[in-house]
Amino acid sequence: MKRARARQGGFTMMELMIGLVISTLVVGLILSIGMRVSLAYRGQQQVAGVQQMLTAARAAIEADAKQAGMHISQGFTVANTGTQLHAPVQVIDSSTGPDQLALFYADPAAQAAIPTSASVATATSADFDNVAGFAAQDLVVLSTPDLISTQNPLAPGIDAPIATFAACALRISSIAGNRVSFVTAAPFGSASNNHCATPVKGKTMMYKLVARAYRIDPARQADGVLQVSATGQLSSASDWEDIGIGFVDLQVATRFFDNDNVDTPDVDTDPKREWYSGAMQQTLSATQVGPLVPPIEISISLVARTDRDVDGPGTASTPALRDAARPDHGSVGNRDAIALPSATDARLRGNRIYRWTTFGVDLRNMGVGR
Repeated sequence: MKRARARQGGFTMMELMIGLVISTLVVGLILSIGMRVSLAYRGQQQVAGVQQMLTAARAAIEADAKQAGMHISQGFTVANTGTQLHAPVQVIDSSTGPDQLALFYADPAAQAAIPTSASVATATSADFDNVAGFAAQDLVVLSTPDLISTQNPLAPGIDAPIATFAACALRISSIAGNRVSFVTAAPFGSASNNHCATPVKGKTMMYKLVARAYRIDPARQADGVLQVSATGQLSSASDWEDIGIGFVDLQVATRFFDNDNVDTPDVDTDPKREWYSGAMQQTLSATQVGPLVPPIEISISLVARTDRDVDGPGTASTPALRDAARPDHGSVGNRDAIALPSATDARLRGNRIYRWTTFGVDLRNMGVGR
């Protein structure tokens, strides 16, 4: 009797092919899930980066806006514009692109007084009680307050008088002991610095002048470069410095106290306080001779986007930063929403994710209450 041949174990060709197909499908599914998770993670990283940029830019601009007008609420003079007054808040408006904003204030962290015992008190040099914190080439402001006679514009003769200031911007040329000498050449000085009122012993103070202007570089629209000028563009020199990328819009609306009892078609019904979101805010905040119309509130909007295209759906349109019912008297800006991506605007091309922020600041240092 023949021994039964032992049956050999193993897989058939069909079983191997089925197993290979299943394994391929499983591996492909895992890779697909992994790629989707990776893309989602990278997208979230980009969004987080945009949020961080917006937060940092907002913090910087908001900090300056809150101080705007400190000790220079009625404006200040600069040699290259003579006796014309520079407003503490200046806006260059655009209805087709980003606005430009400049903010000015005296920094009380560094201050010095001209004492009644000063030997010298002129607009070219003066003796101060303490010059700690000041150095040659610092941009400063001499501010002389009138604390007694100025009537409160809200209720003259009823509310308490307010302080007004005669102020001028100068640059320190040298410091010897407690005597400070000022530059007597343009743009911040002249031969006699006659754009400055004569300092008053016992009243005139010297502070560092904070002068900052913000804009989105018009020459690099696709990159959206947010820039700051450390002199507020008071001089003709181009001192713009890059502080961020990916910014596509900067919109400003400003509320002014005009006290004319004629109400504009803005969002409030107050005839003494008017919102402007168009070119009029540029006119009211421009360098000019005579009294300035004081700004009392400002609204600032920033729009930024991811620095590269994203896989998946991007943002459908830019935010509407304009009140259609009152385009020049809104409280946000004067830019319509734009469908994305835009084929005509280099700032808005590509499949990107956008984020934006709008914040308001009460300008409490202008000598006018709300």
